[in-house]
Amino acid sequence: MKSDTNPKIRQENLMQFADDTSAYLQDKIVDETSWKNLDEFPLLSKQALYVMNWKKKTIAYQRNIEKLLGYNDDEFDFQTALGMIHPNDIPVVSRVIKGTVHHYVHSKTVEPDSYLTLTYRFLKKDKSSIKLLRQTGAFEVSSQGEFISNWSLITAIDFISNNNQVEWHLNSNEIDFLKFKDNVYREFKDFFSARELLIIHGIKKGLKSLEIANELCISKHTVDTHRKNILRKCGCTNKDQLLNFCKRNGII
Repeated sequence: MKSDTNPKIRQENLMQFADDTSAYLQDKIVDETSWKNLDEFPLLSKQALYVMNWKKKTIAYQRNIEKLLGYNDDEFDFQTALGMIHPNDIPVVSRVIKGTVHHYVHSKTVEPDSYLTLTYRFLKKDKSSIKLLRQTGAFEVSSQGEFISNWSLITAIDFISNNNQVEWHLNSNEIDFLKFKDNVYREFKDFFSARELLIIHGIKKGLKSLEIANELCISKHTVDTHRKNILRKCGCTNKDQLLNFCKRNGII
């Protein structure tokens, strides 16, 4: 099993996924819009709001983006919204986005009150990074129930979060959540290599590096190197965070 965590590859894969999704949605007609007037939605000083149209690959609406991220209306387009995710976070964020969009485009079971919360870092226009809490849900839905566009409310959370972990949660009913998890979990099947997975399972069993090395017939130095790479890939700093990450994303 080959691990695919190269940021550039993941950016390209996400853009290709957007192209494929757009092609699939070309003959779909909008039947319902969830929010009637976005201008009436109240925003705090550290918040911004935008709508991504996956059929047209456009930002259909935006407010406060320049104030929060520095991009003007022309600069904050579909490419920027997906392409300026922090390189260290894109391997995780791209998988969550792909799993989410695939679920709601193809399951045709958009729940009107369901929304995803996702925390990750984003590159502002000046190339500094900002930690965001993104809440996103369906904005436009086709007559057949396909998700066409989504609203996203983003909030700067640098002042309350100084870790580099990407976290997500779907606020939905249990049935929809279980189906949703399957789509996201599928995206994470290639996150770690086969050897890395063996080491993670050893960590889960409470084994020390030397014990894992003896079990796999490799050196302790090799195990330690793998452990460092594993933590780096998922933005974790210790084994408890690692195991939580793996559980949350269906890896173990």
